[in-house]
Amino acid sequence: MKPVVNSLVAEAWALGNPAKNHKGTFHTDGKRIYSYELQLGDTSEDGKKIVKDYTARGSYGFRTMTTSQHVGLLRYIHGHDTIVV
Repeated sequence: MKPVVNSLVAEAWALGNPAKNHKGTFHTDGKRIYSYELQLGDTSEDGKKIVKDYTARGSYGFRTMTTSQHVGLLRYIHGHDTIVV
C-alpha cells in the first residue's frame, strides 16, 4: 500500500479502506484506526465511525501532541460524520 498524507488516512477510514501515512504511525485497516499502536477509532455494526478523544480536554485524556493531531483529523472528516466519545 502506498503511503498517503494524514488527512487521506482519515478519509480512507471513513470510507472503510486501508491506508497508512509515510511513517506508518497513522494507519487504518478500514474498520479500526490507530495513532502509533493506540486505537483511536472503530466502526460500529451499522457503519458509524466512533473516535476516542485522546486530547487534553477529551474523555480519554492526553497522550501526545501527534495523537491529538490525529484525533483532530478524525473529528472533522470532510463529507463524513464521526461520533467523538
